[in-house]
Amino acid sequence: MNLSPEELESNGYKLIETLEHKELVPFVKRYLYRYGFWPLGYLAFLLLMLLTIGALAGYMIAMKQSIHFQDILGKTFIGFALSFLLIPLHEYIHAIAYRVCGAREVSYDADLKKMVFMAIAHRFVAGAKEFRVVAIAPFAAISILAFAVTPFLGGHYIFTAMGLIFMHAAFCGGDFAMLSYLDLHKDKEVVTWDDNENKVTYFYGKSTTG
Repeated sequence: MNLSPEELESNGYKLIETLEHKELVPFVKRYLYRYGFWPLGYLAFLLLMLLTIGALAGYMIAMKQSIHFQDILGKTFIGFALSFLLIPLHEYIHAIAYRVCGAREVSYDADLKKMVFMAIAHRFVAGAKEFRVVAIAPFAAISILAFAVTPFLGGHYIFTAMGLIFMHAAFCGGDFAMLSYLDLHKDKEVVTWDDNENKVTYFYGKSTTG
């Protein structure tokens, strides 16, 4: 969006919410644990992955393939562990999406105690469409890539891939909470920008009904 933060109010936008980055976890819980398209889609994907892992395990054991439950569990947990290594890539994909949308300055922040990681586009005003692209990009890119390589994995490492996809998707809760926020305020033309110096994200909006 070709507006600076200072130009928002003169263009009809009003501040609707201020999010201090230290309060990100309560924000995520508020908008992820509600009835809506994005929260339901998020939970449905996680449930589908668990059911897929369980069904595949049951099929392989029933067909008496050379695998035991302990092996399945072990390989799945390898995927869980590997998903933590994807965190830098996840945030880098956010950064790429921000830059594609026009952001010039992108940095990173983390709160290891809360397991919170952020890509921050300082003073870049993102419209709802742009922010949706930024929010969904890591989930889409990593999930599609992991699904694509799964058929080529041998030695029952398909469970490692499935475990990785599941756990990475679980880590995307914050992204889906942001999508849920935009969906909840779809009656407004929502824009957002980050103030990296003060560790705050601002949400502005104006009525779409005139």
